[in-house]
Amino acid sequence: MHDLVIENARIVDGLGAPARDGAVAIKDGRIAAIGDVVGDVAGESVARIDAGGQVLAPGVIDVHTHYDAQLSWDPTCSPSPALGVTTVVIGNCGFGIAPATPETRDTILANLSVVEAMDLDTLHRGVTWEFDTFGEYLDMLQRKGSYPNVAAYASHSTIRTVVMGEDASRREATEAEIDQMAEMFRGAMTAGAFGLGSSTFDNHYGKDGVPVPSRLASDDEFRAFARVVSEFGHGSMMATCGNRTTIDFLEELADISGRPVVYAPMLHYGNQPDRAIGISSQCAAARGRGHPVFAQASCQPLSMDFQLTAAYPMLTIDGWPQSQDAGELSPLFADPAFRSLVRADLAVPKGTRIFNGAWELVEFTVTNPENAPLEGRTVAEVATERGHDPLDCMLDIGLAENLQTTFTAKMLNVDEDAVAELLRVEGNMVSLSDAGAHHTFFCDAGFGMHFLGRWVREKGLFTLEEAVRKLTSELADIYGIPERGRIAPGAWADLILFDPEQIRITKPIRVNDLPGGAPRLIREAPGLMGVWVNGVQVFDGQDYSRPTVPPGQILTHFSGERPTTGMNQAV
Repeated sequence: MHDLVIENARIVDGLGAPARDGAVAIKDGRIAAIGDVVGDVAGESVARIDAGGQVLAPGVIDVHTHYDAQLSWDPTCSPSPALGVTTVVIGNCGFGIAPATPETRDTILANLSVVEAMDLDTLHRGVTWEFDTFGEYLDMLQRKGSYPNVAAYASHSTIRTVVMGEDASRREATEAEIDQMAEMFRGAMTAGAFGLGSSTFDNHYGKDGVPVPSRLASDDEFRAFARVVSEFGHGSMMATCGNRTTIDFLEELADISGRPVVYAPMLHYGNQPDRAIGISSQCAAARGRGHPVFAQASCQPLSMDFQLTAAYPMLTIDGWPQSQDAGELSPLFADPAFRSLVRADLAVPKGTRIFNGAWELVEFTVTNPENAPLEGRTVAEVATERGHDPLDCMLDIGLAENLQTTFTAKMLNVDEDAVAELLRVEGNMVSLSDAGAHHTFFCDAGFGMHFLGRWVREKGLFTLEEAVRKLTSELADIYGIPERGRIAPGAWADLILFDPEQIRITKPIRVNDLPGGAPRLIREAPGLMGVWVNGVQVFDGQDYSRPTVPPGQILTHFSGERPTTGMNQAV
């Protein structure tokens, strides 16, 4: 007796095989049988679903999320399951919440709030401190449950904070402190950590504008973590990398650990057109030498909604204030000297700056009623029309609206031809959703549905079979997540059902459902008809299915097989 049979489906198995019509039977959370026709799937079933000829595929594996805090109050991991995601990896960039001793909790939350743009009051209201150690954190997740499966990186910055306190963001660690951190990481790996998440990214700042702790780590500290990974024979290391971190060094870490090392973020910069493809080539060269170094690439333009009280895209401009207080900001924004300083900085190209003066990519999104005709128009257009400097135009209109104007900046990955070049490279991962973070700036959790709609149906860059493989089994193979990302007998039944002629993502939708009523942006996926995790439906095409017991597994056992994707390729 099967638990469920999904019949009359167009099966895309996630392994790259040609799509075929047939039925899939599920029992005890796993794929029990696959048949070309319903009659090939023997036995009765508790439930049957007629797929109506639509595509049945493995669920998306999202390897770059920040649901570490949200999972303590929201087992759905909204909005990811409603966007086709069935497995998430948390702890990316080293910005988790475990380990966390009572005396370090406030610092950890404050740093997380700043670097990942999460409302601090939301974090204080939502996070339940039922743990000190990483193992206790995983136990808490198991008790609370999750809709998607969850694999968790141990978080470099939190480990550093627990060991070094406030010094974690001030200096390199001593040899004794490195030994203590390595031992703490060893405990996390023993408890089921996926590996280490970290950051050396120049623009990652925590509370009071200090660098996040992992940015102060020496190369020897990273080597110590890599040696711990080598002891376990599974897992990986990932880092959001700044200018100090070279692909050569990541290759060294891959050699020490014997496991994949992941570079993030690989995005196309308009002012540095050779940067991303150069990183891609270096990673491919490392793989050609047998060292598994991979990069996370985004298939979407990186856009952010912002107001002048929290102008995240502008924060890396020299002299731009970190304050979010309108009373402090208004006189500064009106000051001609401040404006001259900003213009002078933008006049000098800088690779580490997020916004580089492309005013034609900044739109007025929400304005006061009297300025409604500006909505959907760019700052460059309006400034030219009025004969104003673009910076003056943005600040003057913002000041007139008490800094409540909402802008949308398209900052990176805007050139689709350049993005396509990155996505085509075998081994470059379709990723970088940042789901669970940057609540009011953007929502890229639907990257998989965008990939299927934009890059398959509209652009024709990939076949449906190729695209599904890149979103599923390719990621499972690289990361060592066993028996997922494929429709095959014995594999876990993580599945999505969708209409390939309709699948897409909507524009961001603002909701106020975080703890304390704080706002966030979500998206929807028209054309997504159903999502199953371990054989249990979690999304029915309209809403979450609300199963009695959340079906997601907290993953603590991983494959030690070396990845084959993109390895030993000609360079």
